[in-house]
Amino acid sequence: MHADGDDTRRLLERTALSDVWGVGRRLVERLALQGIETAWDLRQADPKAIRRRYSVTLERTVRELQGTPCIELNDASEPRQRIMTSRSFGRLTGELGDLQDAIRQHAQRGAEKLRQQNSHARAVLVFLKTNRHRLDLAQYSPSVVIELPEPTDDSRPILAAAQQGLEAIYRRGYRFMKAGVMLLDLVDANREQLSLLGTPEREAQRERERDQKLMAALDELNGKMGKGTVRLGVPRKNAAWHLRCAHRTPRWTSRWDELPTVST
Repeated sequence: MHADGDDTRRLLERTALSDVWGVGRRLVERLALQGIETAWDLRQADPKAIRRRYSVTLERTVRELQGTPCIELNDASEPRQRIMTSRSFGRLTGELGDLQDAIRQHAQRGAEKLRQQNSHARAVLVFLKTNRHRLDLAQYSPSVVIELPEPTDDSRPILAAAQQGLEAIYRRGYRFMKAGVMLLDLVDANREQLSLLGTPEREAQRERERDQKLMAALDELNGKMGKGTVRLGVPRKNAAWHLRCAHRTPRWTSRWDELPTVST
Protein backbone atom coordinates (compact mmCIF):
# COMPACT_ATOMS: atom_id res chain seq x y z
CA MET A 1 0.00 0.00 0.00
CA HIS A 2 1.54 3.32 -1.12
CA ALA A 3 1.63 6.18 1.37
CA ASP A 4 -0.06 8.55 -1.10
CA GLY A 5 -2.37 5.99 -2.71
CA ASP A 6 -6.18 5.94 -2.70
CA ASP A 7 -6.24 2.79 -0.58
CA THR A 8 -4.21 4.54 2.10
CA ARG A 9 -6.56 7.51 2.07
CA ARG A 10 -9.68 5.36 2.38
CA LEU A 11 -8.16 3.40 5.24
CA LEU A 12 -7.07 6.50 7.16
CA GLU A 13 -10.44 8.18 6.62
CA ARG A 14 -12.12 5.18 8.28
CA THR A 15 -9.64 5.16 11.19
CA ALA A 16 -10.77 7.09 14.25
CA LEU A 17 -8.22 9.39 15.81
CA SER A 18 -8.44 7.45 19.07
CA ASP A 19 -7.15 4.36 17.23
CA VAL A 20 -3.89 6.08 16.29
CA TRP A 21 -0.96 4.98 18.44
CA GLY A 22 -0.01 7.61 21.02
CA VAL A 23 -3.18 9.71 20.70
CA GLY A 24 -5.05 9.60 24.01
CA ARG A 25 -8.57 10.72 24.94
CA ARG A 26 -7.66 14.26 25.98
CA LEU A 27 -5.58 14.78 22.87
CA VAL A 28 -8.47 13.54 20.74
CA GLU A 29 -10.70 16.21 22.32
CA ARG A 30 -8.17 18.98 21.73
CA LEU A 31 -7.56 17.95 18.12
CA ALA A 32 -11.32 17.77 17.48
CA LEU A 33 -11.54 21.49 18.24
CA GLN A 34 -9.28 22.00 15.20
CA GLY A 35 -11.46 19.79 13.03
CA ILE A 36 -9.05 16.84 13.21
CA GLU A 37 -11.22 13.78 13.81
CA THR A 38 -9.69 10.96 11.75
CA ALA A 39 -6.24 9.61 11.01
CA TRP A 40 -6.49 11.18 7.55
CA ASP A 41 -7.21 14.59 9.06
CA LEU A 42 -4.13 14.23 11.25
CA ARG A 43 -2.06 13.19 8.22
CA GLN A 44 -3.07 16.39 6.44
CA ALA A 45 -1.97 18.59 9.35
CA ASP A 46 1.21 20.68 9.25
CA PRO A 47 3.86 18.76 11.27
CA LYS A 48 5.63 21.93 12.41
CA ALA A 49 2.38 23.47 13.65
CA ILE A 50 1.52 20.26 15.46
CA ARG A 51 4.90 20.33 17.15
CA ARG A 52 4.51 23.94 18.28
CA ARG A 53 1.02 23.39 19.66
CA TYR A 54 1.33 19.87 21.03
CA SER A 55 4.58 17.90 21.12
CA VAL A 56 7.44 16.48 19.10
CA THR A 57 5.94 13.02 19.65
CA LEU A 58 2.71 13.95 17.88
CA GLU A 59 4.72 15.62 15.12
CA ARG A 60 6.51 12.32 14.54
CA THR A 61 3.16 10.53 14.39
CA VAL A 62 2.00 12.97 11.70
CA ARG A 63 5.17 12.40 9.68
CA GLU A 64 4.78 8.63 10.05
CA LEU A 65 1.24 8.89 8.68
CA GLN A 66 2.68 10.89 5.78
CA GLY A 67 5.10 8.07 5.01
CA THR A 68 8.27 9.41 6.65
CA PRO A 69 9.81 6.91 9.13
CA CYS A 70 10.53 8.67 12.44
CA ILE A 71 10.01 6.08 15.16
CA GLU A 72 12.59 3.32 15.39
CA LEU A 73 11.31 -0.18 16.06
CA ASN A 74 13.51 -2.41 18.20
CA ASP A 75 14.52 -5.66 16.56
CA ALA A 76 13.38 -8.42 18.94
CA SER A 77 16.17 -10.66 17.67
CA GLU A 78 18.89 -8.13 18.53
CA PRO A 79 20.78 -9.14 21.69
CA ARG A 80 20.33 -6.84 24.65
CA GLN A 81 23.30 -4.81 25.82
CA ARG A 82 22.51 -5.45 29.48
CA ILE A 83 20.25 -7.83 31.35
CA MET A 84 18.52 -6.89 34.57
CA THR A 85 16.46 -9.06 36.89
CA SER A 86 14.84 -7.50 39.94
CA ARG A 87 11.62 -7.53 41.89
CA SER A 88 10.04 -5.69 44.80
CA PHE A 89 9.71 -7.71 48.00
CA GLY A 90 6.45 -8.93 49.47
CA ARG A 91 7.41 -7.10 52.67
CA LEU A 92 10.32 -5.00 53.88
CA THR A 93 13.33 -6.88 55.21
CA GLY A 94 16.75 -6.14 56.60
CA GLU A 95 17.81 -9.76 57.05
CA LEU A 96 20.97 -10.67 55.17
CA GLY A 97 19.66 -14.20 54.56
CA ASP A 98 16.58 -12.86 52.77
CA LEU A 99 18.69 -10.60 50.59
CA GLN A 100 21.11 -13.42 49.75
CA ASP A 101 18.21 -15.61 48.64
CA ALA A 102 16.76 -12.85 46.47
CA ILE A 103 20.10 -11.99 44.86
CA ARG A 104 20.79 -15.67 44.23
CA GLN A 105 17.50 -16.08 42.36
CA HIS A 106 18.01 -12.91 40.32
CA ALA A 107 21.58 -13.84 39.39
CA GLN A 108 20.53 -17.29 38.21
CA ARG A 109 17.63 -15.91 36.19
CA GLY A 110 19.93 -13.34 34.59
CA ALA A 111 22.41 -16.05 33.64
CA GLU A 112 19.61 -18.04 32.00
CA LYS A 113 18.62 -15.03 29.90
CA LEU A 114 22.28 -14.51 29.03
CA ARG A 115 22.57 -18.04 27.66
CA GLN A 116 19.31 -17.69 25.76
CA GLN A 117 20.75 -14.84 23.71
CA ASN A 118 24.16 -16.54 23.40
CA SER A 119 26.09 -13.80 25.20
CA HIS A 120 28.72 -13.55 27.91
CA ALA A 121 28.90 -10.92 30.66
CA ARG A 122 32.05 -9.17 31.84
CA ALA A 123 30.61 -7.59 34.99
CA VAL A 124 27.75 -7.88 37.49
CA LEU A 125 25.95 -4.96 39.13
CA VAL A 126 24.09 -5.53 42.40
CA PHE A 127 21.72 -3.01 43.97
CA LEU A 128 19.42 -2.64 46.97
CA LYS A 129 16.64 -0.13 47.55
CA THR A 130 14.79 1.06 50.60
CA ASN A 131 11.31 2.53 50.32
CA ARG A 132 11.81 6.24 49.66
CA HIS A 133 8.14 6.88 50.47
CA ARG A 134 8.62 5.63 54.03
CA LEU A 135 10.00 8.79 55.56
CA ASP A 136 9.87 7.18 58.98
CA LEU A 137 12.58 4.70 57.95
CA ALA A 138 16.30 5.22 57.34
CA GLN A 139 17.11 5.46 53.62
CA TYR A 140 19.95 3.60 51.86
CA SER A 141 19.96 2.51 48.20
CA PRO A 142 23.47 1.33 47.30
CA SER A 143 24.87 -0.40 44.23
CA VAL A 144 28.21 -1.89 43.23
CA VAL A 145 29.78 -3.36 40.09
CA ILE A 146 31.89 -6.52 40.36
CA GLU A 147 34.06 -7.46 37.40
CA LEU A 148 34.15 -11.12 36.43
CA PRO A 149 37.51 -12.87 36.02
CA GLU A 150 36.57 -13.56 32.39
CA PRO A 151 33.45 -13.17 30.23
CA THR A 152 31.02 -15.96 31.07
CA ASP A 153 27.42 -17.17 30.96
CA ASP A 154 27.98 -19.73 33.73
CA SER A 155 25.57 -19.26 36.63
CA ARG A 156 28.19 -20.15 39.24
CA PRO A 157 30.74 -17.33 38.78
CA ILE A 158 27.90 -14.87 38.12
CA LEU A 159 26.24 -15.91 41.36
CA ALA A 160 29.53 -15.71 43.25
CA ALA A 161 30.12 -12.16 41.96
CA ALA A 162 26.57 -11.14 42.86
CA GLN A 163 26.96 -12.43 46.42
CA GLN A 164 30.31 -10.66 46.68
CA GLY A 165 28.62 -7.43 45.63
CA LEU A 166 25.84 -7.90 48.17
CA GLU A 167 28.33 -8.41 50.99
CA ALA A 168 30.10 -5.19 49.94
CA ILE A 169 26.99 -2.99 50.10
CA TYR A 170 24.89 -4.59 52.84
CA ARG A 171 24.48 -2.58 56.01
CA ARG A 172 22.50 -3.50 59.12
CA GLY A 173 19.73 -1.22 60.33
CA TYR A 174 17.95 -0.72 57.00
CA ARG A 175 14.77 -2.34 55.72
CA PHE A 176 14.91 -2.96 52.00
CA MET A 177 12.00 -3.19 49.58
CA LYS A 178 13.83 -4.28 46.42
CA ALA A 179 17.00 -5.97 45.22
CA GLY A 180 18.31 -6.72 41.75
CA VAL A 181 21.15 -7.92 39.57
CA MET A 182 22.24 -6.46 36.24
CA LEU A 183 24.67 -8.20 33.88
CA LEU A 184 26.86 -5.65 32.11
CA ASP A 185 29.31 -5.31 29.25
CA LEU A 186 27.82 -8.17 27.24
CA VAL A 187 29.72 -9.76 24.35
CA ASP A 188 28.83 -12.36 21.76
CA ALA A 189 29.72 -15.80 23.14
CA ASN A 190 31.12 -16.80 19.74
CA ARG A 191 33.48 -13.82 19.58
CA GLU A 192 35.01 -14.02 23.02
CA GLN A 193 38.65 -12.97 23.27
CA LEU A 194 40.55 -15.50 25.36
CA SER A 195 43.21 -14.57 27.90
CA LEU A 196 46.87 -15.31 27.14
CA LEU A 197 47.71 -15.49 30.85
CA GLY A 198 45.18 -18.07 31.98
CA THR A 199 44.93 -21.85 31.78
CA PRO A 200 46.64 -23.54 28.80
CA GLU A 201 44.37 -23.50 25.76
CA ARG A 202 43.67 -27.22 25.52
CA GLU A 203 42.81 -27.57 29.20
CA ALA A 204 40.80 -24.35 29.15
CA GLN A 205 38.81 -25.60 26.17
CA ARG A 206 37.95 -28.81 28.03
CA GLU A 207 36.79 -26.78 31.04
CA ARG A 208 34.63 -24.53 28.85
CA GLU A 209 33.01 -27.51 27.14
CA ARG A 210 32.32 -29.16 30.49
CA ASP A 211 30.80 -25.97 31.89
CA GLN A 212 28.69 -25.47 28.77
CA LYS A 213 27.32 -29.01 29.00
CA LEU A 214 26.48 -28.49 32.66
CA MET A 215 24.61 -25.24 32.00
CA ALA A 216 22.87 -26.76 28.96
CA ALA A 217 21.68 -29.69 31.09
CA LEU A 218 20.43 -27.30 33.77
CA ASP A 219 18.50 -25.21 31.23
CA GLU A 220 17.07 -28.31 29.55
CA LEU A 221 15.79 -29.74 32.84
CA ASN A 222 14.24 -26.42 33.85
CA GLY A 223 12.67 -26.13 30.40
CA LYS A 224 11.12 -29.59 30.55
CA MET A 225 10.29 -29.88 34.24
CA GLY A 226 9.47 -26.27 35.05
CA LYS A 227 11.37 -23.12 36.03
CA GLY A 228 13.41 -23.57 39.18
CA THR A 229 13.45 -27.37 39.09
CA VAL A 230 17.26 -27.33 39.24
CA ARG A 231 18.89 -24.32 40.86
CA LEU A 232 21.82 -23.25 42.96
CA GLY A 233 20.55 -23.09 46.53
CA VAL A 234 17.04 -23.56 47.83
CA PRO A 235 15.12 -20.42 48.86
CA ARG A 236 13.40 -20.43 52.21
CA LYS A 237 9.63 -20.70 52.26
CA ASN A 238 7.60 -17.60 53.10
CA ALA A 239 10.70 -15.40 52.87
CA ALA A 240 10.13 -11.65 52.97
CA TRP A 241 11.32 -11.18 49.39
CA HIS A 242 8.62 -13.49 47.99
CA LEU A 243 5.80 -11.70 46.23
CA ARG A 244 2.49 -11.43 48.04
CA CYS A 245 -0.07 -13.42 46.05
CA ALA A 246 -3.14 -13.06 48.23
CA HIS A 247 -5.35 -12.12 45.29
CA ARG A 248 -3.92 -14.51 42.70
CA THR A 249 -6.47 -16.62 40.86
CA PRO A 250 -6.22 -20.39 41.37
CA ARG A 251 -3.70 -22.14 39.08
CA TRP A 252 -5.96 -25.08 38.30
CA THR A 253 -4.30 -25.96 35.00
CA SER A 254 -0.70 -25.97 36.24
CA ARG A 255 -0.63 -26.91 39.94
CA TRP A 256 -1.80 -30.27 41.32
CA ASP A 257 -2.13 -28.85 44.82
CA GLU A 258 -4.57 -26.20 43.61
CA LEU A 259 -6.99 -28.44 41.72
CA PRO A 260 -10.58 -27.94 42.92
CA THR A 261 -12.09 -30.76 44.92
CA VAL A 262 -15.67 -31.96 44.64
CA SER A 263 -17.49 -33.87 47.40
CA THR A 264 -20.54 -36.03 46.75
